[in-house]
Formats: sequence, structure tokens, C-alpha cells
Amino acid sequence: MVLTGDHECNFIYKTLCSEFETDDIELDLRDGRKQINAYSVDNNSHRVSGQEDVKQQSGDDILPRKRGSSVYRWLRFTALSYYRKLFTLVFAANLIAAVIFLVRYSQTDFDDHIALAQNICAANIFAAALVRNEHVVNLLFLSCAWVPRSAPLWLRDHFARVFHYGGLHSGAGVSGVVWFAIYWALAVKDAALHSRTNTPRLIAILVINSTCLVVFIIIPVVAYPRFRVRHHNYFECFHRFLGWTAIVLFWVLLFVSTGSTAQAQGRPYAVCLYKSAVFWLLLLITLLIVYPWTRLRKRHVRPEVLSSHAIRLHFDYAAVALCQGIRISTRPLLEWHSFATIPESSADKGFSLIVSKAGDWTSRQIEQKPVRIWVRGAPIYGILRIATIFNRIVVVATGSGIGPCLSLLSPYEIPCRILWSTRDPITTYGPAIVDEVYRVDPDAVVIDARRGVRPDMVLETYKLVKQSNAEAVFVIANPSATREVVYGMRSRGICGYGPIWDS
Repeated sequence: MVLTGDHECNFIYKTLCSEFETDDIELDLRDGRKQINAYSVDNNSHRVSGQEDVKQQSGDDILPRKRGSSVYRWLRFTALSYYRKLFTLVFAANLIAAVIFLVRYSQTDFDDHIALAQNICAANIFAAALVRNEHVVNLLFLSCAWVPRSAPLWLRDHFARVFHYGGLHSGAGVSGVVWFAIYWALAVKDAALHSRTNTPRLIAILVINSTCLVVFIIIPVVAYPRFRVRHHNYFECFHRFLGWTAIVLFWVLLFVSTGSTAQAQGRPYAVCLYKSAVFWLLLLITLLIVYPWTRLRKRHVRPEVLSSHAIRLHFDYAAVALCQGIRISTRPLLEWHSFATIPESSADKGFSLIVSKAGDWTSRQIEQKPVRIWVRGAPIYGILRIATIFNRIVVVATGSGIGPCLSLLSPYEIPCRILWSTRDPITTYGPAIVDEVYRVDPDAVVIDARRGVRPDMVLETYKLVKQSNAEAVFVIANPSATREVVYGMRSRGICGYGPIWDS
């Protein structure tokens, strides 16, 4: 079956294949005769031929109207996304607490006032670090994956959006900055009240406080989505090194300020430090930061060149769970890249991942064919892990996004339809990958968009949803296609999920 829609350059393959040949087929279409290339197996029963296999349907005839007004859709699916809801929930709770704090404690003991602000700041930073820990993330996904398929769809839809957990991270992080600003203001006021008795230690506290505040403010500024997307490598370096700097400064501030507290209260320094909540919170924060780096290893890898556009990297040092990803790098301190893994189908432990050309770093890996590469931290679950709570799904992928989709669908008995749009799939990824696609879904729709005109992904996805009566759509694609398809489904009342690139 060939579905061309209104795009002469999109080709859809439908067959379980191992050896392909190229046929030129002329089809009588409404806008004249067009010649397309279509791959088919060397088997006459599967050979693509004849215009009777081509269905021309207009998107306006198939797609229902989007629900609500444009303002309503913007509010619900953009301004009030789950990520922003979680951020707002955490930040609003802290804002309310800050108002109560400033009102209730303005007339109380000033030292306790300052210490409490410092404690709440450290607690928020700890929460921000904790929610990014790979084991905590895995626990979140596994907990939500326990929701039974018999549960109401609306309930499963809420649990399925667990991948927006980054909203908790950013909400707690920004709240921590606000609380540190409050702490800084109180410390400055305290210094002004004791201006006649200022000591070098008090001056040092103010200098460290001010430096730490500047660092804390820069971190969320460079994490602003537009900057993060346009200058991701700079964002990554700023976030990492400034984060480490802020924690070091916080430690120094704690040690110096504890000395002042011990002197003022006439108590041993160690006792004051031991009884400080900030000490224990900073200790936990430091452990959370250091832990992934204790698992930094340079692993052997076997490169498998798929084409000039893609390479498959095989690892054999460990087995990974389904739908997990790892972070790899050639420069561990500067940049890391996350990839979904494909567990080996054999009994041997190991996994692989597909790197397709999408920038300077990926292009270098394809050219250099690395045999060793850095891996950090534990494998972490991705968005597809939550697909198991649905009875029927449609998976939409572009390019190398098909890899993680196959790792999910092969072992799980989930009725599924696949829509894969990529540039020349046979040449780029090889017959083995295409074979696996059709083993998972014999009726998979594979679109060849090599001539540069993109298909109507929303239309093709909606067709599969209606054909299979799917409950949800999962999109593993480039950012623009992901946003387009997820919005196209949700605005029509269909559960749609895709990565949100929040890190």
C-alpha cells in the first residue's frame, strides 16, 4: 500500500523486508502524472504497483476541527502546560510561604529569622537536585507505570505526564534563588544594624553572600528556554560550573557564618555545625551532585556504520531496561548527549543506540567511528516507559527516534501502529532496522521524505489513531515535529505525548 497524500515526495513502505530494490512507478494523480520511487521486496506479492493502492484524501476532509478557541488552546496546551503547572505549584507555594515568613517573623528574633531563610533556601536547592537524580526519576516512572490499563483514560493521562517532572526541578531551583535573596537582604540589614561592631568575618560573610547571590541569579537566567535552545552547549557549561560554584560558596558561607554563631553563643564550633540544618542539606546536595560522576567510565563501543547519515553504537558492559537512555560524551566536563537505548535481542547483555546527523557533535561521531566513549550515571527511563499503561497506542517517530520505539514495542504486548518519517530509510538505517519496524507492526507506515517536503504528520497520525482506535499517541521526533503532532492530537481531544527538551 502506498499513501502519498498531497506530497509527491513522500513514500510509504509497507512490507516485512530484507532485500529491497527500487522501482519507478507512475501514478495518475489529480494534479497530473507524477513519478515516485518506491521500495519493495523482491517478491511479486508485495510489489507496489497501480494507482488503486493510492488514496488521495484532503486533511480538511479527515481532521476534525480543533476544540475551543485559539485563546483557549493557547492557555491549555502552551501557557498552562503540565511543566508550567508544576513549576507554578512549587513556586506559588514558596511565594506564599515567603509572604507569611516576612509578615510573621518581622518582629521576632532576628538571628532565627536569618537562619530559617537560609534553611528554606537549602531545602529548595536539595529538592531541585533530588528530582534530577536518575534513581528518583526511574522511581517516578515505575510508580506511574503501575497504573492499570483498566483505569479511566483521564486518570492515566495525568499519570502519563510524569515526564514533566522538570517543572519541579525548575520551580524548586528558582524558589531557592528567591529565598537566598531574602536571606541576603536580611544579612545585609543585620550587618547595617551592627555597623559599629563590624568584624572582618562579618565583611567576609557579606562578600560571599553577594557573590553567591549573583551566581544563583545567573543560573536560572541562562536556563531560560530561548537561550537554552539556541546556545545549549553554553547553557550546559553555565548550569554545571555555576551550580558547582554556588554550592562551594554556600559551603564557605556556612563555615564562616557558623564561626560567628559559635562565637556569639559561646558554643563549640562543631556543635553549631552539627545542629545546623543547612549543613546536612548541603551535604545531601553535594552527594547528589557527586554521585553520577562516581559512575563516570570510558566504555568500549563497537561502531556499526549505517550510512553517511547515521551510526549505531553497540555497548556490551551492561544490560539496560526497556525504554531507558544513557548519557555519552567525548568531553565529560563540557557537554553530554542523551540517547535512548535499544536492548540486545539476544541473551547476551548489551545494548545499542543510534546516532543520526543532527549537528556538529553527531556528525563527528559518524565520521570518527568512536571505539571508546564516556558514559556517566545510571540509565534513566524516558517517556516511552509510560506507554505501557495504555491499551492501544500510535508511535510517531522521525529519523533515529525509531530506535527507542522498537525497544519498547518488541517485548510488550501493546497493540500499536507505527508512523516513521525519515530520509531514505533503507540507505540511511539499513534493512535490519526497517525489518524490525515491520516485525513490530506489519502495517507500519514508513515515509521517505528525502526530497525535503515534509508530510502532513498530524493528518497521517490521526488516520492511524482512527484505524486502530488508539488511546494515545507517543512522538519521538525532532522538536518541531513533536510539538506539531502533540498539539495536533491534544487540540482534538486525543492524548499525545512527546519529549519537552527541558534540560
